[in-house]
Amino acid sequence: MSSLADPACRNCGTPAGGKFCPECGQTTAPHPPTARQFFQELLENQVALEGAIWKTLAKLVVPGRLTLEYFAGRKRRYVPPLRLYLTASLIFFLVAKVALHGDHMQVQVKGQVAGDSTISLECDKGDDLCSVLEKRLREHFAGKTRAEANQFLLARVIATFPYAMFLLVPVFAMLTKAVYWRRPYNYGEHLVFAFHVHTFVFLLGAIVAPFGSPMLLTIPAAIYTAAAMRAVFGGRTWALIARFVLVFVAYFLLVMLSIAIAFTAAAIL
Repeated sequence: MSSLADPACRNCGTPAGGKFCPECGQTTAPHPPTARQFFQELLENQVALEGAIWKTLAKLVVPGRLTLEYFAGRKRRYVPPLRLYLTASLIFFLVAKVALHGDHMQVQVKGQVAGDSTISLECDKGDDLCSVLEKRLREHFAGKTRAEANQFLLARVIATFPYAMFLLVPVFAMLTKAVYWRRPYNYGEHLVFAFHVHTFVFLLGAIVAPFGSPMLLTIPAAIYTAAAMRAVFGGRTWALIARFVLVFVAYFLLVMLSIAIAFTAAAIL
């Protein structure tokens, strides 16, 4: 127990007589740790983190299990939903950047003459918007071969698309909230469900990305999502199918629209 005679914590000023401040948890040691203490602390934190990661992944692979654990109040033993999502997203897009190549994308850049790619847009006379677009395309792709243009677009899309996906996760939660509006779950709980589903999809995507087949991701992701919806929200089979189709189709169209917007923005901005 601390007293007024105890030295004050250098971080928050609370009397702290032990090794750690009882208020903020910072160490009370007056000097930085030695190299041995530093690496010992790092190892202890890493072991604790790895333990939480493996427990989290073990529950995540079972559709809906991690979400139900969270709803039951067992939170500290697992990685928090947002941190888990951000980590999986980072892993997926790093793998995608390495695995995908420019020849998977098609850009309408025609030929190369004397080191200069030619871009053709049919603009009506006086169409200022079309003229601006043509100018922007020429600025981006002049002097680039088709392969170089593909790499340019791919790099820009991969750099920006994680932000679009992060904005779509709350939309997914809105969709599940809408189709399960009679269930006793608030929007925050639907958001936890959305983070967990997207985390699984991103981790699966990181595994299958080197193979370059969208079906290797789409079909398992659809099955996992449907099974997770049933595990968490319950309901009869036909009602589940109807809700899943509605959510999946609406969300798939939104993702496709986001991809189209990302490529358009990458080409002209």
